Amino acid sequence: MLLLMQQQQQMMATSMQQQQQQMMATMMDAMAQNLGIPQPEPPAIATPVTNPNNLYERLQRHRPPTFASTHCLEEAKYWLNRVTKLLWPLHCSKVKNVELVSYLFEKEADLWWESVLRSTPENHIWTWEAFEAYFNEKYIPQSYQHERKNEFLHFQQGGMTVAQYKNRFTELSRYAFEMITNEAIKMMRFSAGQRRCIRSKICCASIRTYADLVEMSIRAEQDEE
Repeated sequence: MLLLMQQQQQMMATSMQQQQQQMMATMMDAMAQNLGIPQPEPPAIATPVTNPNNLYERLQRHRPPTFASTHCLEEAKYWLNRVTKLLWPLHCSKVKNVELVSYLFEKEADLWWESVLRSTPENHIWTWEAFEAYFNEKYIPQSYQHERKNEFLHFQQGGMTVAQYKNRFTELSRYAFEMITNEAIKMMRFSAGQRRCIRSKICCASIRTYADLVEMSIRAEQDEE
């Protein structure tokens, strides 16, 4: 009996001690917060490290067409347009796009691209526009390029919707790479070819990017309907 009473007293003492320690810890935390003393952060929980998505593998899921070489204008245009559409959902940089597309070259085209890379400085950064210009120069006849460039210089919206005008403008601009050296010039040329009724509605708006210009043009067109 006596032993049982001693055990109960010991358990009560231990419980009271734990409660006191918990109360003291709570009071210390509150005082530290009031005094602005930074509290130690709880230990970070280790999370498994995963590799970033492989862009090339993601591209391969869409089965992009490879390109060896061709003397057919339509085949070259089709290939370039096809891979451009497949690259769009990847949302990677234009420089990365060039790297990904280079993996699709085979045989003669692969040898051609290697020669192009060897002839450029080691630290040269390949933009997508520059790549298109080189590809067009190699595989699309000069006469066709001159026709498209001339069309771009005199391109007007006419009866096209803004969306149709934008798509055609983008396609033709590939053949006039050297004429669009920055986004401001691109916006100026796009606006110059628009219908006057649309251009007059957005001329006073605050437009900073090409994407904003296209979006506001579509809104102005919708207001006409």
